[in-house]
Amino acid sequence: MTESSQGQVLWILGLLHSGTTIFWKSFRKDERFICFDEPFTGNLGCTFPKNNKKGTFDEFQRRFAGNPSEFWSLYEPIELWQEFDSEFSPKQKRYLQSLLDYGENIVIDETHLHMHLSELAQLTPNGRVIHLYRRASAFATSHLLPSEGVSKNLLHSSAISFRQRYRKHSFFSRELFLPGMRRGEVIGAHPWSKFGLLLAEAGYDAERIMYAPAVVRLLAYWLYHYRYLELEGPRVFGNQFASVSYERFADAPRETMFTFYDSIGMTPPSTVSYADVYRPKPPYRARDPHWRYAAHEAGFTDEEIERLL
Repeated sequence: MTESSQGQVLWILGLLHSGTTIFWKSFRKDERFICFDEPFTGNLGCTFPKNNKKGTFDEFQRRFAGNPSEFWSLYEPIELWQEFDSEFSPKQKRYLQSLLDYGENIVIDETHLHMHLSELAQLTPNGRVIHLYRRASAFATSHLLPSEGVSKNLLHSSAISFRQRYRKHSFFSRELFLPGMRRGEVIGAHPWSKFGLLLAEAGYDAERIMYAPAVVRLLAYWLYHYRYLELEGPRVFGNQFASVSYERFADAPRETMFTFYDSIGMTPPSTVSYADVYRPKPPYRARDPHWRYAAHEAGFTDEEIERLL
């Protein structure tokens, strides 16, 4: 294979809880890439100049080493109410450009940029987009039944167990999203929310969806983004757009990565291990007929249910 002489800009786009960080880390193991983890997340501003618990902010520390005031002068996160915007603010664009200018081969994973494809193409005309998506039912499960870990405190453990039993019992009928998950604030709960209006504009039954239980609204949120990227990605980026399911990647991480290296004209590092790539947890009661009903309510076609749910 001929090594590419041009720099690469690779965008990894996926929703929260879709495995983007694990996929991003696979590129991060290659020292030829500079990899920025979710530059538009508000959590970055909470920790800088310290790293986060996951240790994924090293690149930001190096980029702004010794000059945190430069970071604060540039940093502009995408807030919850901006997640459906299609354009960057001038400050967001300056901030992003400062990261793109840091090296030749840049990899950025983001959960906030699905609607920004045209802006990304303008900033990086030769850039590439990978749409990483997770099985829709597993995505919904991750938001409605999040892992809470374990506790050595008996009272706390009992409270966790009680919450999980309640959440499972009400899984398909619950109307409220969990505190702290923030998707409820983005999606809303009525057809004239920002998301509800986008659904109606795209031809969904927004009133039915937005008054439905949380699982239906989550599935519609997943489907809207999936369809948008799968339609607009090839239109905007042409053959520089690719999509892959996280489940496929987890089953064959080395083969998947080697395919992408081949597509960008770079030789994959032969010594990199992908032992840290793990299979995602299965969806809650995957065979329960409530899933098909909820997916139909969310706007899935029968073919999409078979392939994506």
